[in-house]
Amino acid sequence: MMQPVPYTNLRAAEEKKDRIAQMRRKRLNKAPNAWCVAITADLFWGAGPWLAGVCAVAVGLWRLHDTVDGAPETFTQFNSPVAISAISTFSAFLLVSRIQKNLDSNRNIIDQFGRLAGSAVNIALWVKSQMVSTKTSAVLMSLPDGNGATYMANKIGLTLASVPYVVKYVGRGVDIKPEGLPIGQDRQLVERYHDFTASSMFGSSGGMAPFTAIVLMIGEQIDEVQKGEKPAEYAALFAQLNAVTGAEGTIGAVSAYAAPYIMTALLYALVVLYLLLVLVSDLIPNNGGNSIWIAAVMAFCTIVFFQISERYANPMALRSKRSGQAPLISQMCVATEKAILAVFSRPNPHQELKIQEPADVAKAASTAFQMRFF
Repeated sequence: MMQPVPYTNLRAAEEKKDRIAQMRRKRLNKAPNAWCVAITADLFWGAGPWLAGVCAVAVGLWRLHDTVDGAPETFTQFNSPVAISAISTFSAFLLVSRIQKNLDSNRNIIDQFGRLAGSAVNIALWVKSQMVSTKTSAVLMSLPDGNGATYMANKIGLTLASVPYVVKYVGRGVDIKPEGLPIGQDRQLVERYHDFTASSMFGSSGGMAPFTAIVLMIGEQIDEVQKGEKPAEYAALFAQLNAVTGAEGTIGAVSAYAAPYIMTALLYALVVLYLLLVLVSDLIPNNGGNSIWIAAVMAFCTIVFFQISERYANPMALRSKRSGQAPLISQMCVATEKAILAVFSRPNPHQELKIQEPADVAKAASTAFQMRFF
């Protein structure tokens, strides 16, 4: 009779290693976007509550108008075309302004995310062209790819590839598990990340923000790679690192911005007041039961569009499988990881024998690398 294999620390480590490799496979092989489900969800969450509420109020007011004595005369007292026109005009202006702001936010975040991803790849290209393969951060490692094979990567490549994912998850507002990032396949990188993000030993303050921690890790690795090399040739690297942090700052500011709460409350109040006045003064007295579906159409053409635009104001918050928009953020994360790891996956085909002139730092800093996905 065969004895079961004892559960040892080595076996546990192998299982963890395989589990992290499977996370990599899932990360790089996203399921297709379910367009129908996404659009249905947009309509359900954006239109559903408003349509249900408007129809319920219309039914109640209609029954009140037809069954209560004196109700028709009372309804006519609310007929004020000047007031309704003023409320309609101003609420329409506010709705259009907010919808435009949400769409601009969506576009700006995607644009800045592309710049961030491009700068990360640019850093990888510069490091690849200047690095010495014997240094710790540049040594290639054979790692499981989750498909039964292996791939080659190094520490700085794994760290750079993690940058877009960190920005995406921070923008989504979820906790970051480093094991699910590219750095998760290197124990030392995970430990270093935890060192930076852990609370202080006295518990008086929290640790670094995830993005700050990952950028500091990149800075340490660049410092390690450049030891013994020409400092001038690495100044452009930090210029691109500045581009990464600048793009992240813009993304964070755009995604975190919220209009004053009083303005949002007044917007909803104006729309509700307008719909109520139209129902009481015009639709129900003149259209009876037909006012129910007419009011629903009016709500759909006004406030529902705003609710849907609110859902897409932050594209980082959308899941790649349930997005009514092309999941560009997730696509850029995957494309950046593949590009960076491809840069470092093979050793340089030749070694430079002549001394190269220092890079023009000012020119390199002003020219950003922009990735293209189409």
